[in-house]
This record gives sequence, structure tokens and C-alpha cells, in this order.
Amino acid sequence: MKRVLLTAAVALLIPSLLGAWTPTLGVYLDGRLTYTPAGPYTMFKAHLAIVQSEYYVTGVEYSLVTPNDPTHLQFGIIGYEYSPNYALHLGDPWIGHAITFWPPLTGYPEGYDVMVTYLCMTFVPCAEMWDYPIVVSPDPTTGQLRGTYAPDNNFFSIVGLSSYLCIDAIAVEEESWGAIKSMYR
Repeated sequence: MKRVLLTAAVALLIPSLLGAWTPTLGVYLDGRLTYTPAGPYTMFKAHLAIVQSEYYVTGVEYSLVTPNDPTHLQFGIIGYEYSPNYALHLGDPWIGHAITFWPPLTGYPEGYDVMVTYLCMTFVPCAEMWDYPIVVSPDPTTGQLRGTYAPDNNFFSIVGLSSYLCIDAIAVEEESWGAIKSMYR
């Protein structure tokens, strides 16, 4: 639980420290960075989205890493649906993936663009994979997590986010109202 709160705090803190216009790339599950699947062998969708408002994005390079399951025996990507602006892709999300877009992605009006929708599935119950991270990391072939933007396809840096499957329930302790008031004296 502490790891989830720390990850959420870091995910919100890093972009603000690096500047208001630093793009982030994350795997969003049902619109959030956390999700608990209904059960094993149940399909669900995850969306790779870039959150930005400065660049006309023509391409990205990244990799997905699951540190707790490097061979992907608990979680898998079954299929892909690319953005309508999709032009070309090279590689695979697990070993390094590059995607290009034309016309460029602008982030307008929502402030984000969905680049790929993954059709996903877990192969074990959540009880066997609590707080399962999916980390957007640099492409291992180049060592970079970056994008390109129009008109000259110059590079820009991207901050990768972590998503979590099968989040453990938040622990809550019961306290009396008097104990809570005494904290502020």
C-alpha cells in the first residue's frame, strides 16, 4: 500500500518538478493507473497515452517492463489497436517499441492522445499478483524514452509512468473523534 501511495505521489510530483510541459507516457487502465481485473482469463483494455500540450508528436519509442514477472506468465498483451493517426510501428512493447504518427498527435482538446489500445489478460488470480507493476521504460535498443515532434522530427524527453494491476485494498484504522482532535493540539 505504501508503494502505491508513493508511486502516485511521485507520478504527480515528477512532472511538476520538471516543468509544466514535460510529457508523460503511461498505460491507463479504465482511465486510471490502477485496475483490478474481474478474474483470470478475462479480457480488458489498457491504453498507452501521452499526456502533453506542447508538441505535435510524430513518434515515440518506449518499452513496457513488468519487474515482478519478466517472462509474462501472469499478464499478457493479446492484441493491439492503434490510433487512427498511426503510420508505422517497429518492435514489440516488451522488447522495445517505436510508433510513428501522421498527421501528428496534438493533445487537443483533451490534453492527451491514446497511441495504442492493448487487449490484455491476466493468467492467474489477483491473489497471486498483488500490486503488479507495468512500467513504461526506455527502449532497450537505444536506452531512450523519447518522442519526436513536427515539423523536423526533433527529439523530446518523456517521463514514463507506472501502472498497477490487482491493487491491494487500502487499510483503514478506526479511531475515535477525540483521538483525531488530539492530533491537532
